[in-house]
Amino acid sequence: MKSSSLLFPVALMRAEALSSEFIEDTYLLKPNNSPDVSAQIALSRLGYYDNQTTNRGTPVILVHGAFSNRGIWLDSHLQGAAKLLLENGFDPWMLELRGHGDSPENAFYHKNSLELYAQFDLPAVQAFVKEQTDQQILWVGHSSGAVCIATALAAKYLNTDDIVGVALFGAQVSKYPFVVYLPFIRSLIKIWLLSKKRISNPKLGPEMEPNSIGFEFLRWSGFFTRWKSQKGFSFWKGLKDIEIPVIGFAAKKDKGDPAKHCEKLINHFSGVKTFHLLSKANGYSKDYGHGDMVKSDSALKEVWPLLIDWLENVKLNKLEERK
Repeated sequence: MKSSSLLFPVALMRAEALSSEFIEDTYLLKPNNSPDVSAQIALSRLGYYDNQTTNRGTPVILVHGAFSNRGIWLDSHLQGAAKLLLENGFDPWMLELRGHGDSPENAFYHKNSLELYAQFDLPAVQAFVKEQTDQQILWVGHSSGAVCIATALAAKYLNTDDIVGVALFGAQVSKYPFVVYLPFIRSLIKIWLLSKKRISNPKLGPEMEPNSIGFEFLRWSGFFTRWKSQKGFSFWKGLKDIEIPVIGFAAKKDKGDPAKHCEKLINHFSGVKTFHLLSKANGYSKDYGHGDMVKSDSALKEVWPLLIDWLENVKLNKLEERK
């Protein structure tokens, strides 16, 4: 089968008419750039049925969080952020991390981590989308998906010349439950993780995570390994070199990823920064939580439009700089 890319093997898994108006093309990328050459990444592009041209507006790569898949951006009723972005002239691409959604489990699934995704998968996806669109890209992530994007930027795995901006929803790497600092509890968690190959939590989402994600969580919560690479590089330090525009969102009712820690991550970028705390006190219809800040009717009406307006302003500023 002919590849859809000149960069590496890419197969068109599915070209599905979701309705008389929308079509979704799902690609399976096999970059062969990581130690696990079996890794394949599913990437779905939402578009209009009657418009299959290459230039469809600014490409937006959406990265889901833990226990999730592309369904957080587009549900079975064709509602979600991906559709809203398309309707506003953008080109949404929904990435599914290894072993999630249409992305098959790789041979070394038990070694997967956010650092690994950041080093190998995100750069391959960006290169493919750039090849297909020839435009600068907006990265959008939720929760650990947003942390993955920040990690890839901090470690210089992503070419920032090809990025117009970054949007992070509910992302932080400085606040962890107090109990994980207790040696006895920490040991119990490690023993529990060793007994599991996969972790599931239906309350958090439909997908499972490898136990290696849990071990990475523990490592990043350590006093001397806080958001550092396996080789000891501080992602905090690396993030200060990133000068692209960034917008961050935090939810008032999000206890797992508190707003002040989400803002701390945003503030470590060196570019133009924008931050929104989604709360009634700040004029929103409710105090948002971790999930409904990206997937809810109210978010589509009052949160996502902020991102769309912000991106339009970023693009206008870039045009002014070129004059």
